[in-house]
Amino acid sequence: MLFSNFLKSRHSIREYQDRKVEDDKLESLIDFSKDIKAKYNNNIEFIFYKNGEKIYDKLKGIGGYSGVMIKSPHYIGLQTKNRDKKSIIKSAYAMENLLTEIYKLKLGSCWINIMNVSNEIKELLFNEKGNNIDYIVAIGYPKRESKISKITDSDGLKGEDIGYLNTIRSFKEKKYYVEESTSSRLSVKEIVYDENFGENIDVNKLEERGLEQLFYYVRYAPSNKNKQPWRFILKDDRVELVVLDPKNKENLTDIGIIMYYFEQMAKNMGLNNTWDFIEGNTQTDADVNYSVLGEYKL
Repeated sequence: MLFSNFLKSRHSIREYQDRKVEDDKLESLIDFSKDIKAKYNNNIEFIFYKNGEKIYDKLKGIGGYSGVMIKSPHYIGLQTKNRDKKSIIKSAYAMENLLTEIYKLKLGSCWINIMNVSNEIKELLFNEKGNNIDYIVAIGYPKRESKISKITDSDGLKGEDIGYLNTIRSFKEKKYYVEESTSSRLSVKEIVYDENFGENIDVNKLEERGLEQLFYYVRYAPSNKNKQPWRFILKDDRVELVVLDPKNKENLTDIGIIMYYFEQMAKNMGLNNTWDFIEGNTQTDADVNYSVLGEYKL
């Protein structure tokens, strides 16, 4: 599967059919989740809840976004035993790996934030594991087929489809590199810096190094409320990954997600490295607090 195609069509599903996922599919996902845990992080657990109605009833009005809970036949709890930066980032990375497998089974998914749900309710739903669960993921068959924007006037992508996350928007960009984005996503210029934080990259440099498509596509990686709290700093031999407001746990989760998509898209282009985690110090630039947390060697 071309990973760019996955990124184009990757979007959160908010409505699901009143239909259980077949047992064999759920079991295959459970087996796959065990492989991910062993490969990436023994500090996390994926907990499958087949009785989605129970979860929904208890979290309705308090879970999700501003109390809007997503109703689905099944949920997956993401338990992170430790709460340090690296554990939060790696757990989100691992969950996105699992969601890719869910996508292959033609199922939908949606991250649900339950950080603000009381420990009492979490313990009631998830027993003793509840206090270490900040996210659950809804999974199931989408209620309606996702619509996809048709590109008609893009020089580099004419004839291809791009599924925007959560909403449908017109697409007017003429190149992979854009100074202003016509979607809610930030443009490449706004997320990629040259050598130092805050210094905009030049299109020619990205084109010469063959990186314009990579940064174009990773803009569509999901993030909490589409805030995109990450930036990239291009160095001579590496890319540094920056998180904005590093004290925000939701932003750290988004860093794990973008690491996963960056790596997979890079592999699609023939680059086979992985991110090295860096325990960066918080810095400030133009009243923006940020920290470098990852390094990808080119």
